[in-house]
Amino acid sequence: MYVDKNLLLSKMSLRGYNISSLAEATGINRDTISNVLNGKTAPSYPVMNAIFYELKLTPQEAIDIFFSSNLRNTKVKT
Repeated sequence: MYVDKNLLLSKMSLRGYNISSLAEATGINRDTISNVLNGKTAPSYPVMNAIFYELKLTPQEAIDIFFSSNLRNTKVKT
């Protein structure tokens, strides 16, 4: 799963978070957040959920960050 790193970093910055402070606020390991941002690890549902609520994302913002580009590149078989 691809995460829109730039959009997520932008939302973090707008809310006053860096990787360490977001990790502390969500209870997610700092390395996990770093790995998600760097594309090394796909975020699990609990990680996405924690980030969604902590950053006060709208549903559309969450889709744009966590799903949008992945879905655009997926072909539907008919």
